[in-house]
Amino acid sequence: MAKQISFGTPVNDAERWAFSLLAEELPDNYILLTNVEIPTKSGQAMEVDALVIGEWGVYVVDVKGYIGRLDAGLHAWSLDGRQVDNSLAKANYVARVLAGNVKHKIPVGVYAPWCQGMVFITGRKGEEIELEKQEGSLSIYTPQQIVAALTKEWGLTAPHSHQVTDEQKEMVLKTIGQVALVEQRNNKIQDFTKLKCLFIQSGLEVWQAEYNPGGWTAPWLLKILIATQFTDQAQSESHENQLRAEFKRLQALTGCSGVPYCAPLIQDGEQLVLPIRMPRGVPLNILEFEKLTTYQLLEILRRSVSGLQQVHRRGFTVGGWAANCVFVSDLGDVEFIDIKDNLNISEDIQAYAEGFLTLAEQTKQPRVYQWYRLAAKGGSVDLDALRCDLSALIDNGVCDSLPERVEIATGAIIDHHYKLEQFIAATQDSQFWRATHIQGQYQCGVSIYSKVEAKWPTLSSLYRSLSKLHHPHVEKVLGFGQLAQSEDLFIARGWEYGVSLDELADIQLGQPVMWFTQLLSGLQYMHQMDIYHGAICPKNIICNLEKAILVNFGIGLDIATSHYASRYADPQLWAAEGDAERDLYGLVASFISTLAPVSLQGDGGQEGIIQALNSFDKEWFGEKTFNTCMKVLNFEFDAPSGMNYLQAFDVADSLI
Repeated sequence: MAKQISFGTPVNDAERWAFSLLAEELPDNYILLTNVEIPTKSGQAMEVDALVIGEWGVYVVDVKGYIGRLDAGLHAWSLDGRQVDNSLAKANYVARVLAGNVKHKIPVGVYAPWCQGMVFITGRKGEEIELEKQEGSLSIYTPQQIVAALTKEWGLTAPHSHQVTDEQKEMVLKTIGQVALVEQRNNKIQDFTKLKCLFIQSGLEVWQAEYNPGGWTAPWLLKILIATQFTDQAQSESHENQLRAEFKRLQALTGCSGVPYCAPLIQDGEQLVLPIRMPRGVPLNILEFEKLTTYQLLEILRRSVSGLQQVHRRGFTVGGWAANCVFVSDLGDVEFIDIKDNLNISEDIQAYAEGFLTLAEQTKQPRVYQWYRLAAKGGSVDLDALRCDLSALIDNGVCDSLPERVEIATGAIIDHHYKLEQFIAATQDSQFWRATHIQGQYQCGVSIYSKVEAKWPTLSSLYRSLSKLHHPHVEKVLGFGQLAQSEDLFIARGWEYGVSLDELADIQLGQPVMWFTQLLSGLQYMHQMDIYHGAICPKNIICNLEKAILVNFGIGLDIATSHYASRYADPQLWAAEGDAERDLYGLVASFISTLAPVSLQGDGGQEGIIQALNSFDKEWFGEKTFNTCMKVLNFEFDAPSGMNYLQAFDVADSLI
């Protein structure tokens, strides 16, 4: 892209289009002066459409928007049979004047650069033009040849070719006069000074600029729309509406972290300008996150989430998630410079997760990168949970090196929070411990589960939901995560005093119906939230004198299968059943097997549980409750969404 300095305003569309083409196509070391005046000895100035200071010479370019067939000779020209002015003769004359002026100013020992005239026939924006030259050497070119003629040696009319030196370029600029002042004027928009063009296409430009109202400066971005450079009015109006809409969005988001400040729109008749404060830091695509500490990475993620949440709470979405449109500062601040508001919230979160996934994986924190992996696939939209996790990791301190593997034993520290105090029970793939919350100094339970890496995304989503819900008869989740350098999952839960249902030594009258009713209310609440236990058995029901609690949601299957496989976890038995019906089956079967003598349960399968139920007195059990339990055990009971379980089992009064 050539450096363009505009001395005046283009007089027609042909000039505007020609200048835009030359500025975009000519090399960076070329200088393009447009609508410039060349002084003569008499003091009269001659206007030149374009003056190109190039590699091989200085070209006085006359722009003509002729449409049709042009026959150009050395002396006369005709356009579709009509006589038109010989523009090359005029351009050559001005070139000779310029060459003479340069020779008078050039110091001794320095050669003057070659100056020549040239005509650029544009047609209708590069089309609808046919050129016939009577002599092939005439410097008259269409858009297909103009750039090559200006940049290649063959475009010269000089007898000998010499490259133009930097000193010769400076002498030409001095001959023109006031070039620096004109350039400064062109680069000034109110108190903003354009420094570097970052993007230019049709009538859209993006400039790096400087705000300098007095004794201090600040970096800004200027989005400039020049209506006259668009191909048609409709396109110009469309882009203007987009720029105005962007201004309104930025104004509405003022004060949100992650959103750069914008100044009011500037409209001077020729251009519409949106000033946006230059984001601090570097784009995400060139951020060297490998050199950052774990704490710095987590802080970047936390601030990005906070900024995104604030944008969403104002009723907008970011949309512009290209890596070069997200900036990260040295302090970890994150800013979005392309807020498009063109996605819904779920799509916006997915795009955000895709953009920050690599950075999240660099933290080596499972609960962090697993969220980003899941969200990048469209599987999670819970920003609150992510922000809470990030804050907890930062506030409790995280080693920048990879954490050591935790050996599960008395005194071990889990997730910086929980100290294992007493081993309670174990199965082949799980352990349960009584632990102390180190900071809070209260008792809690910690379960350790092995070989759950493949189930982590599902379990993570489940326990995030459980951690935000409360029901007195459902375990209270305090924390969860994956242990370092292992596939083991830990879940910390509120400590519940009591024993599992099958270990009760003494059952008082009225306790079973109380516990059963409490657990039904808990199941109904969870099912309404689309949360299912999946492995209800006596080992996953904790009872005390006052209440019963369901534990081990989603991961108690190994406990169920190790003790009651044929009754509660037979995959063939459950193949055609829904999640809600499975949970209800497990609950009913657990209480029947606990209350009935083992001798009445046969082989312990479905038929045995039904046989045990038939041993109870319907009147003592309650006829409606008995019939509903029988339907559940026969898989004849449907549990549609919204069903009241307490009424269906006729135990609503027992909860009061």
